[in-house]
Amino acid sequence: MHVLAWLMAALLVLPAVAVGQGAPSPVPVAPSAGATDVPGSELDVYVMTMGQGSLLWERFGHNALGIRDRRTGTDIVYNWGTFSFEQPGFLPRFLRGEMLYWMAPYDAVQTLLAYQQYNRSVVVQRLNLTAAQKDSIRRFVEWNAQDANKFYRYDYYRDNCSTRVRDVLDMVLGGAIRRATDSVVTTMTYRDHSLRLMDGMFWSRTGIDLALGGPTDRPITGWEAMFIPMEVQRRLRDVRIPDSTGTLVPLVTSEEVLFTASREAERMDVPALAWGGLLVGAGVALLLYFVGYRTPGRVGATAVSLAWSGLAGVFGLLLFLLWTVTQHVAAYGNQNLFFIHPLWLAVAVLLPFARSGRRWRSTLLVLVRGCAGLTLVGALLAFTPWGQPSGAIAAFATPVNLVAYLLVLRVVYFAQQAANREAEHTARLASAASTRRK
Repeated sequence: MHVLAWLMAALLVLPAVAVGQGAPSPVPVAPSAGATDVPGSELDVYVMTMGQGSLLWERFGHNALGIRDRRTGTDIVYNWGTFSFEQPGFLPRFLRGEMLYWMAPYDAVQTLLAYQQYNRSVVVQRLNLTAAQKDSIRRFVEWNAQDANKFYRYDYYRDNCSTRVRDVLDMVLGGAIRRATDSVVTTMTYRDHSLRLMDGMFWSRTGIDLALGGPTDRPITGWEAMFIPMEVQRRLRDVRIPDSTGTLVPLVTSEEVLFTASREAERMDVPALAWGGLLVGAGVALLLYFVGYRTPGRVGATAVSLAWSGLAGVFGLLLFLLWTVTQHVAAYGNQNLFFIHPLWLAVAVLLPFARSGRRWRSTLLVLVRGCAGLTLVGALLAFTPWGQPSGAIAAFATPVNLVAYLLVLRVVYFAQQAANREAEHTARLASAASTRRK
């Protein structure tokens, strides 16, 4: 991805269907219902889970709630993950963290064919629900699909297409899913899941790791983990509900694989990125040092330090704004700001003025020493229990920042030397003029 996508990737991990984009977009059909003596007895309710795809917003998978009406012959899946890049105001709302998604009904067969076309696995879990519960789900989703009710405020982790499916089922089951999963604390965090699911997409994964902050770094419960559609699929297998006699029986009566994608299986462990980040960071730092110190004069040191400080400053400003002026809660309290922050932008602005006077150089030194100090604090904090587990960012940025600090000192040194020579030259001219007057 391009450099800007480093940060934007953290805001687009969308387990959803992009209308008009490469993701599947079956034609919606109007929901219908049949009438029988026992409302709901003619229905089969199931969860359809779609595996990972190749595009950025497909990496977290997708799911939908399906209702098959045996009386009318309709088979409809209700999908809470619909969004459109062409929706009026999409970009401003996206940047502010105020994205609107909506729910829409789709034909189940066409949905299956679409996901087969894009080589994404499809699994169906049929649910053991009473007629009253199935009828309750049907009435709710038909109400929810109406234009006045279909939109909702999207949140990557707390309110997305997958949590909506979970919540509808939990509602009709009287909280049975939450009771079975909310007390189960897992070993993974929101960040862990995000990094494992973005495996193989280096720039997107780096952007996510860079932009996520403190709220994503606590171990989450099984209930919270169901923001991932594949986790809903796995967790529902273990849910038990009482039947008419009070005996606990499985919620899922059967599970069928409708299509198996020919792609790598979902990664289940968290990738270890810190050592790789350190190796890359050390390599980049050595390259910057070589260019900055081996190039005669101040040109190399100025160019390299200006490039890095400008890059770090721009991304640092974006991280700061994500925390302070948007609703992207997942980006709050981001300790990567110890390494990438707006002070670097100030350093980049002042670097060209290093030869403009002592005051400019003094201010530049204060700023770059502050940058180096923050880097060291962040690096030390990363080894404590209070540190943010975005180890690859810290490991990469620490050696690069310290070399950038040395290169700025080199620029200031050359500027000071030039100023001293100029002062000596001026003094000699003044002395010669004084001698001639005598």
